[in-house]
Amino acid sequence: MRIYRNCIFLTYVSFIALFSAANVDSAKSGISFPVETPAIRIERDFIAGPLGQVHVRIARPETESPKPPLVLFHPTPYSSDYFLKFMRRMASDRTVIAIDTPGYGDSDRPKELQSINGYAESAATVLKAMGYGGKKGQPVDLLGYHTGTLIATELAIQHPGLVRRLVLPGLPFFTGAERKKAYQANAKPEQVASDGSHLAKKWDFAKAATTAGLSLERAQEHFGDMMQCYPHCWEAYHGVFTYPAEERFPNVEQPVLLITNDGSLKQETEAALPLFPQATLIHINGITLGGFDLAPEKYVTVIRPFLDNDPPNMSEK
Repeated sequence: MRIYRNCIFLTYVSFIALFSAANVDSAKSGISFPVETPAIRIERDFIAGPLGQVHVRIARPETESPKPPLVLFHPTPYSSDYFLKFMRRMASDRTVIAIDTPGYGDSDRPKELQSINGYAESAATVLKAMGYGGKKGQPVDLLGYHTGTLIATELAIQHPGLVRRLVLPGLPFFTGAERKKAYQANAKPEQVASDGSHLAKKWDFAKAATTAGLSLERAQEHFGDMMQCYPHCWEAYHGVFTYPAEERFPNVEQPVLLITNDGSLKQETEAALPLFPQATLIHINGITLGGFDLAPEKYVTVIRPFLDNDPPNMSEK
């Protein structure tokens, strides 16, 4: 029987223990968060995949690192741009690669609707082309957010030799009638209105996190991502809400870190915990919207120790 204790991950990382009940609050702990390193540049490249050209962003540390690269998969309907601040912080000691899901950002749009498996196979092709995995290539760690969590999960299942560890904040874990309802609400064609009203709706979505402190300038950048995929931004939701997560999660062999915050998908992520053979759950307080923009250091603080240390056995037979 699995031991379910929120934030149990803190017990094996000494400096994280300074945070009370996983409240990663620098003012209370006195710990300085890693800061964004201006010297870290983000390169961009295009790599051929089975669904077309795939756009990637790559941030490298100033000095070469032996640590496995961290590969990022963004939420829908955004692009790898979503992770810019987080990338620069995490790249202080390892290479960080962020992939535009096919059909989003600057990646080519697939000719047909894709399953999560299709997106995962595209990512596998890209990473292998970059020299990772296989008998000689270094394995990578994966982080997905919302839609990206499922792509990362399926990639780990299909290519266990390529993937070392998984970080999954915000799992869209739905089953049965709830999954069908979510599909009907999200996986449907979008309209282009002659009066431009569809733009106002997307702008409202893009600026939602301004209530939590996101700048209007950054909201405009997210809006640009949505305009780049519009009116096809819904297509990845077809993959999300047809993915049999309850059947696939138990097949993950790698250690998994699940992360919740005070915003959406908290209950869904908690419900998924028992399905993973090796999973740890941690909650980050004080984040509702826009966490990777507004508090990337909080994610870095809990993710880096997980990637750098062997997690304890979290299950009890």
